Amino acid sequence: MNMNELSESITEPLKLLPSHPEQQLLQIGLELYRSQRSDEEITAKLRNLIEQDKLPDGNSLLIAVLYQLGAYNSALALFSPQLLRSKPVQLLYAEALIRTGAVGQALSYIGECLNNRTQDDAEFIEKMHQLSEVCQLQIQESLTEDIPFSRLSGLIDQAVKLGLPDLASKLASSGDDYMHGLLIEALYREGYIAAAKQHLSRLPDPLSLGSQSIFQQIAFISAELLHDEECYAEASRIFEILSKQAPEMAHARFGAASCYLHETMNNLFRRIELYHPSEQEKCKIDKYLYKIQQTLLIVHDSNWHTVWSPAQQRNMRHHRSDRLN
Repeated sequence: MNMNELSESITEPLKLLPSHPEQQLLQIGLELYRSQRSDEEITAKLRNLIEQDKLPDGNSLLIAVLYQLGAYNSALALFSPQLLRSKPVQLLYAEALIRTGAVGQALSYIGECLNNRTQDDAEFIEKMHQLSEVCQLQIQESLTEDIPFSRLSGLIDQAVKLGLPDLASKLASSGDDYMHGLLIEALYREGYIAAAKQHLSRLPDPLSLGSQSIFQQIAFISAELLHDEECYAEASRIFEILSKQAPEMAHARFGAASCYLHETMNNLFRRIELYHPSEQEKCKIDKYLYKIQQTLLIVHDSNWHTVWSPAQQRNMRHHRSDRLN
């Protein structure tokens, strides 16, 4: 959708599909966000659509969509006492407080929820305790206890998911290569690309660290980063080695194929620029390019490359700007 079409869609009535309103609202919100609309504007537009179609549980639906978009501050303003009677909503509210930096407030709220718990809330209690521990670690100026590995790996993952990459880095700082591998994988998966790349640069070549799956995973990440930087020769080398080390990593084979196809296409473009081929030769090259592009589409459709959610895409540009690609 181009900017003109988007502007028209903002003012024209739009009928939501009754069977999939959440997905449609999410797509509209994503398009608005990519067009540089503020979270306040997106919230207002989505609220109008929900009210226009008289969708049931409108506030809950709007919170769910805003949460998926990563608009946590806007979502936070929509929680009502009535909604907060639900245990899943209480968890979501506590997470939203942490994600928006209100860690102290989150810790107090979690304490209130735990004080009002019942005996049959075992899963809820466990999740709240996990959030509470992350809050306490975030508030501490320094880590004062040795955390067992079994807990530490989970805390690193949880901290990154809750938008606290600096805490995750602090937790992993005294660990070994394996622990740093877990950190890199968590950061990359949640879209903190710059941070993942920085930590990756401090490790030895992941391919030299052993055959454990975490090292293979961060080797794949390093190859994917190189692929996206158009360093196809080095990326394909890593993908090839991974394909031999771990034949079950089909996505590594597709990654290598993508590298070869991109390299071939770039070579053909360079040939056109350097040698100025005749119309007949250029026609042949164009046919090759078309076939390569079609093959690239097939490779792309294999979903070999990491895909990030809208909220994770905000993290991707965390240190540069607060805009999606």
